[in-house]
Amino acid sequence: MNSIPVHKLQDRTNHGFLLVPFTQKEMNHKRSEYLGAHRDDHYIFFIMLNGTGTTVVDFEEKTVHANQLYYILPEQIHYRIKATKAKGWFIAADPSLIDPACRNAFESWSGFQEPVTLTRNDTHDYDQLLDIIYRKMTRDNVNLTVLHSLLRSFFEMAADTVHVAGDTDTKGSRPAELSLKFKKLLNENIRKYKSPSDYARMLHISAPYLNESLKKVTGSSVSFWIKYKIIIEAKRLLYFSNLNVKQIADDLGFENHSYFSRLFSRETGMTALTFRKKFRDSNSNL
Repeated sequence: MNSIPVHKLQDRTNHGFLLVPFTQKEMNHKRSEYLGAHRDDHYIFFIMLNGTGTTVVDFEEKTVHANQLYYILPEQIHYRIKATKAKGWFIAADPSLIDPACRNAFESWSGFQEPVTLTRNDTHDYDQLLDIIYRKMTRDNVNLTVLHSLLRSFFEMAADTVHVAGDTDTKGSRPAELSLKFKKLLNENIRKYKSPSDYARMLHISAPYLNESLKKVTGSSVSFWIKYKIIIEAKRLLYFSNLNVKQIADDLGFENHSYFSRLFSRETGMTALTFRKKFRDSNSNL
């Protein structure tokens, strides 16, 4: 366990995306494939028409029910979905195919995305659109321009679904823009910078304004997201590496490993070593 496996879309298709209708039988047949924890270099979407599916994303269990949309971001560590009486659609897409405005909508929940319940009409519309795309992509003469255009319609629909479910008026606003820039900076700099004022300075705004913007878009403060990112990175290192707690604290930029240990225990309710033992010993059940 020295690294986090990354599944690359280009290893499975040269179209920039995969679209697969799935049934319980097909999922059982493929169950031995990609069962382990991994991350992807692409987005994954599920439209569940019937049944339920469960997965673990960044060590949190998620259950997707019938008539729900769920998606996983490229950076998130997850397991293959396990389904019961399932029928639906699986879509994997290279980020370059998704309009930035749509990506903003998908990432606006900053790692807290939950399955979104669809109306019966919405489920029908998704099913019809994806069926059209699937039929066109399985023809002898594949027109990628047409397929990508149709796929963009799916992303626009999905982004609108997520936007409405998020019940926010911030789409395209200054706070939404700052939220996404902050998230990018956080991903790139968490090992070096852990103070809200550091990120405010990089964004050339005041710390109170950044905090207000984050709360408006995500519902949580800058400090919350900094701690959230630290804990996620710590969990990944505990699971996928053999570094001891002091080495992990050093890797994450903590000079005082005792402070890191207290932070981890306070935020997760267990010690770092307890987390490692719990998840490594029970990974076959995830």
